[in-house]
Amino acid sequence: MPIYGHEGHEGHEGHEGHEGHEGHEGHEGSGGSPALSVALGSARDGTVGYWNGLPSRASRVEGRSSWAAVKSLGTAPRRAVMDQAIQSLYEVRFEQSDSANASGSVGFQGTPLVTLQRPSIEVLEEKQLGFLRAAADLRYDRLAEIRVETSNIQSFFASVSYMSSGATKWQLALLQAVFRLCTHIEMPVKLGFDVPRPITLAYQVQPIIQTPGHGAWPSGHATESFAAATLLSRLCYDDSEPLDPTALLAKQTPFFRQAERIAINRTVAGVHYPTDSMAGAVLGVSMAEALVNLLDEREETTARSFDGRDYASDFNLSLMSEQIADPAGSISETKIAIDPSVVPDWLRTMWCKALREG
Repeated sequence: MPIYGHEGHEGHEGHEGHEGHEGHEGHEGSGGSPALSVALGSARDGTVGYWNGLPSRASRVEGRSSWAAVKSLGTAPRRAVMDQAIQSLYEVRFEQSDSANASGSVGFQGTPLVTLQRPSIEVLEEKQLGFLRAAADLRYDRLAEIRVETSNIQSFFASVSYMSSGATKWQLALLQAVFRLCTHIEMPVKLGFDVPRPITLAYQVQPIIQTPGHGAWPSGHATESFAAATLLSRLCYDDSEPLDPTALLAKQTPFFRQAERIAINRTVAGVHYPTDSMAGAVLGVSMAEALVNLLDEREETTARSFDGRDYASDFNLSLMSEQIADPAGSISETKIAIDPSVVPDWLRTMWCKALREG
């Protein structure tokens, strides 16, 4: 069975721009100018004098902890280190790579974490487009939100809980790592299912934003926003009990209400069906919950499946909770074992720091 990779994504910088530019570090910055290099060379020639090539100071870097090393990394290297540690836990599996698949899964530490079965074209045409038509009546009311959310959903979560590059540095670093994780997984999943966008089924859809070229199912915005809501539910709530996203979904807590609205806005805009959001919500919640449980040093997490073959309903938190609670519903849950011993020491330290921020 092929395991799909991801060749990197081309920005998504809106997620990472809530605090704006992180600052220019001068001499270390983006290469500097030729004039600066000439000036530095001239200053050295005029100040160093004779040097025999022997050391003149004791290194303060030798023997430091991995956490101290990670703290000293620049933004891009730190993201690369975090992405390798986190993204390597997950994998995408499909039976075939030459055409669209009917089912597929996302694994965590080699065990299926999320199993998805895509809707048929008949379900989209007969049972989903009607919701899209009804949602279009909200377009002018939500236009500002929809436009901002095309490139920035982090700011909407920052309106729920305090976020600052100074005061909540590690919470933001982890949140942005989860956004990148979602893109790393959701794009190969979309490719594997290759579900057509609404605009390909009716001339009258006429979205108010550009329809992306990749497949519709699952919704990337739903995946990312529900993953963010799950992660932030652990980081921002003072709760020593194991994270229980299913209960929080049923309670409709503020983070999940924000995720719900972001997901629904994609249907309002005309680029996603409700089933896309349901699949994305299941994927995002499950991926983030697994990461949280691993970092909390727990030995199990919740695996979920969503059967979209005959899903004929709309999307919202109440409907999602109903599907989970109903033994015959389209969403099922079970527990799987995980191994927290694989977490690097520096990542465990970062997690502990993040839990104390804000």
